[in-house]
Formats: sequence, C-alpha cells, structure tokens
Amino acid sequence: MGCEKVRSNFWIFRKFKNYFKTGTLVLAILAMLTWLLTIFAAKNPETVEKLYSSTVYPYIAKSIGLIFGIFPISIAEIIIIIIFVLVLTGLLFLLFSPKKILDNKKLIINKIISCTSLVYILFYFLWGFNYYRQEYSVLADMDTDLGTLEELFELSLEIINNLNEIRYNLLEDESGVFYVTENIRELSRQAQKGFEDLWIGTINLSGNYGHVKPILLSGFMSYTGITGIYFPFTFEPNVNMDIPHHNLLATICHEIAHQRGFAKEDEANFIAYRAAVNNPNDNFKYSGYYLAMRYLLTDLFNSDEVLYKLIYSKISDAVKRDMNFSENYWVSKEGSVERVVTAMNDMYLKANNQSQGIKSYNKVVNLLISEYRQKIKFSTK
Repeated sequence: MGCEKVRSNFWIFRKFKNYFKTGTLVLAILAMLTWLLTIFAAKNPETVEKLYSSTVYPYIAKSIGLIFGIFPISIAEIIIIIIFVLVLTGLLFLLFSPKKILDNKKLIINKIISCTSLVYILFYFLWGFNYYRQEYSVLADMDTDLGTLEELFELSLEIINNLNEIRYNLLEDESGVFYVTENIRELSRQAQKGFEDLWIGTINLSGNYGHVKPILLSGFMSYTGITGIYFPFTFEPNVNMDIPHHNLLATICHEIAHQRGFAKEDEANFIAYRAAVNNPNDNFKYSGYYLAMRYLLTDLFNSDEVLYKLIYSKISDAVKRDMNFSENYWVSKEGSVERVVTAMNDMYLKANNQSQGIKSYNKVVNLLISEYRQKIKFSTK
C-alpha cells in the first residue's frame, strides 16, 4: 500500500515536471520566494529601508532612469500598447481559433507562467519593495497623532491665503483659467528644482533620475481618471498632458516622488506638495498649494459643512474659476472606463500594503497637519 502511494506521487511529479519546462519552474519558484519576501518586508520596514529603499534603490533608479531618459517619448507607453495588442490578439485567437490555442496549450501556459513570474519578480526588486519601506512620518520624525478640526480649519485657511496670493499674478487663458506655456521637457527640468535640497530626515531627494515623459494618448487616458503613471520597469514618470494645468504640475511632482522611491500614494502626494511649494517657480507653488487645498477641503466638508462653507468663501474668484474648470473637465470624462480603472487601481493598492486602497490618496491630510503642527511648535520656541 505504501509503495503504491509513493509510485503514484512519483508519477504525478514526473507528469508535472514533463508538462512544465525547467525555466518555467525556476521562475515560478523565484516568484514564490519573492512573495514570501514581501510578507517578511511587511513586518520589517526598517530592514527594507536599510537594505533596499535608501541604499540600493537610488542607484538602480538613477542608472536605469538615465538610460530610458535619453528617449524623448515614453517607452513605458509603447510597452503597454504592445501588451494590450498581444492580449487582444490572444483573446481573438481564443474566440475564433480555439483549436490552435488547445494544440499549443502547453507552450502557451509555460509562456504565461514564465512571463507573469518574471514581471512579478522584476516589479518588486526594481521598485515594489518601496511599498514596505519605513513610513514617511518615521523617516521625518513627525508627530503621527490625528489632526483636530481646529488644526484642519487653520491649515486650510493658511493654504488658501497662499493660494490666493500666488494666483493673482499667474497667466490665464481667454476663459480666465490658469495655464502654462512651457512644454513637458521644460516643465520636467523646472520640477527637478523643487527636489533640490529637499530632505526627508537623512534622505536627500535631489539628483538626476531621468526625465518626465508625456503620454501620447493623454486624451484617452483622461477617460480612465488617471493623471499620471509611474512605470517601474523603465523608471519613467509619465503624465497625462490633457488635464488642467493646475493639476498637471503637481502630478509631475507626484510621479517624480514615485521615481525617488516613495510608492505609497499619500506620501507621494505630500512629497509632491513639498517639492512644488519648494520650487522657485510660482506656477509650481500654485499647483502644490492647489493639491493641498483639494484634499483639505474634502476632509473639511466631511467633518463640518459650516466650516467648509466659511473656508470656501475665502477662496478667490480666480482660484474658483480653476476649480470649476477642473470639475467640468472631469465630469465630462466620467463613464464605465473610469469606474473599471478606479476599481482595478483600488485592488492594486490594497495588494501592495495600502489597505485603504484609493482612499490612501487622501491620507496626505494627516501629513499636512503633522507638518503644520511641527511648524507651529518650532515657531513658539
């Protein structure tokens, strides 16, 4: 009886080994080991910080980023389009020529497992482990207590005052909406100035990591609700050039923050804010303050509608024109594509150590209030 069981297990193993190629099995095992490493990483952020995020990663990002930065167009976009065409072709074959698929199922399954495993491994070792690095608040030694309603109100008022003041002298189009005249290459160079001498604790975010790239299909991208995307295989920050300009400049900074190794959305948002307001260019300052205002107003509206209305009344007419333009723009892009992509993004974020999914973006308010509290503390000493 025991011998029969051993023979049966050995036969299943040989069958399994014969079905899958050695290379496929090796990649699948390495992918499994990578997954186990993510479990370890989630419990040991300090180790991830010391062995990867603040030591190894910057060298990887700078070297590969500079290589792909040579090209004026987004290599990431080309790769995504090729993948989309290949998947669509495969589905058409499955629909119209199922026999060809079945006849080559062994080869196809091996290819799918190999490619999926390789992408999974590269994703985490090239960039993805940054999801498990130490929290921004820990690196910057910030107070992590939740903000009070009074702090939320006071900070919102301060941000809006800064916003109103800067907006007064900025360029407008014929509709009275803020706009910039520079192309993406010039904006990319200007954005880097906001990262010069920008520190998070002992981590310096300055340095040359490669250029920001424009999305050629930006008009279509707006229907997905996406303003920018960081592609970790080419280290390219990609931005949607079709969006309102007061959103665009902060988006550029947000994607550069991802490129610098900060994967979590709230932290990338906060770094985008800091880099934008740290920029000597008033266009970037305005976009940074606008980013902060947008999230602060959302929290204020959810907390106290009376205070929200009071704060909203303080916003200048020029800023309100930009807000109305932005709202109308995004309403015109709403639809089933945007809902599907939002749901996919939510699942992706939850799978990568951000339990709140797309709500993670709004956690930037906690960091904004922590910085504000820190500023008040030092000013009273």
